[in-house]
Amino acid sequence: MYAQMTRIRVPAARMKDLRSIIENEYLPIVSRRPGFVAAYLMEQVDDENSAQMLQLWDSHAAAEAFTRTGSFAASLQALAVHLPGIRIERDGFIVRVSRVAAETPAFARV
Repeated sequence: MYAQMTRIRVPAARMKDLRSIIENEYLPIVSRRPGFVAAYLMEQVDDENSAQMLQLWDSHAAAEAFTRTGSFAASLQALAVHLPGIRIERDGFIVRVSRVAAETPAFARV
C-alpha cells in the first residue's frame, strides 16, 4: 500500500470551502482511478486554517499513474484557483505495517 499525506493551509475562514471542493469536485474524480483505496480530509482541531488529507493507494505505481494523467481538474493544485492563498505540501510513504479493526467504523469506509 502507498500513502500520500498532504498538508493544507487555507486562507482565514475558508475551511468550509476547502471541504466542499474536496468532497464535491476532487474526490469524485480521484476515487474512480484504478488503485485508489481511500481518502480522509482531517481538519486540525486547534487551528481552523489547517488540514491534512490522507490518500491511500494499493501501490506507488497507482498513485504515480494518477499523477501522470496531468488532469489539472483532478489535481490538488487546482485548489489554488478556488482558494487563492492556499498552501499545499505533499509527501508519499510506502506502508510497511498496518492493522485494520475487525469492524471498520462507518466514517472510515469509502
